[in-house]
This record gives sequence, structure tokens and C-alpha cells, in this order.
Amino acid sequence: MKNTYGLTLKGKREPVRPVKMDLSGQAGSRVVMAAAKRVMTTHAKVIKALASR
Repeated sequence: MKNTYGLTLKGKREPVRPVKMDLSGQAGSRVVMAAAKRVMTTHAKVIKALASR
């Protein structure tokens, strides 16, 4: 690509398509619960602020 100010620009990559996952059974349940736990810890302050409204 173009070399500007000593930087070489790279072209855009193709977007990564989501992969189909089988969420049935015990393994799928663990995946869903882990994702929910990650969301809860990441957005705990926002969830708490919305709950206290």
C-alpha cells in the first residue's frame, strides 16, 4: 500500500464470519453460562446503575 510519513498502510481485511456452534447439552450450557458471566462482570457498574433507577 501507500507509504506515508514512514508508515506503511495495510489494506482492510475481510470481516470474520461467526461460526455456528451447537449449544445443546452440558458443554453448550457451560459456554452460555461463561458468556453470561463475562458480560455481567464487564458491565457490572452499568447494570447496577440501571437497577437503581
